[in-house]
Amino acid sequence: MDERRPYIVIVIIQTIYAGMFLLSKAAFNDGMNSFVFVFYRQAFATVFLVPFAIALERKTAPPLSFVAFCKIFMLSLFGITICFNLYGIALVYTSATLAAATANTLPVITFFLAVLLRLEKVQLRTLSGATKILGVILCLGGAATLAFYKGPHLKPLLDHHLFGQHNSSEGHVVAHSCKTWIKGCFIMLTSNILWGLWIVLQVPHFA
Repeated sequence: MDERRPYIVIVIIQTIYAGMFLLSKAAFNDGMNSFVFVFYRQAFATVFLVPFAIALERKTAPPLSFVAFCKIFMLSLFGITICFNLYGIALVYTSATLAAATANTLPVITFFLAVLLRLEKVQLRTLSGATKILGVILCLGGAATLAFYKGPHLKPLLDHHLFGQHNSSEGHVVAHSCKTWIKGCFIMLTSNILWGLWIVLQVPHFA
């Protein structure tokens, strides 16, 4: 069971991400401002996690120096505030499906940034190095396919508008998506780069 636990956790995390993207997109379609949504999201998360942090880390946490505070502030600014706000804007312009697909490119972006910052080494002549490069190509290819290939329109099995998307006609939604889709893809890519940079920059701080 211990060997299966990491895979079970990965499936649970991806399921939570999928639900988060769907609910976020539904909120934006109902008129919720993306910046307000991100603020409420982080505020509720803070209120929920602070009691656990105080109860579990109060006696073991190291003293917070000014340098450490500045590092945490910069990490939070770029990796949380700017990243999540950009992701909210991109989600308004695109779809929850694309958001979930591009989230899977985060390991690839993190890998690239780690190589650039010399935190990761790749040996192309070894099996592990070649496997990493192949995984990068497949991941980016799948995300690019979902980003730039729309394909035929799939009619839903249920005509009931669960998330209240009946305010706009179908033709208007398609035209709006075609006009802003590419912009949303690039904004989402920028958000993922900041997210990956946030992960990579934590390594020297916690090492």
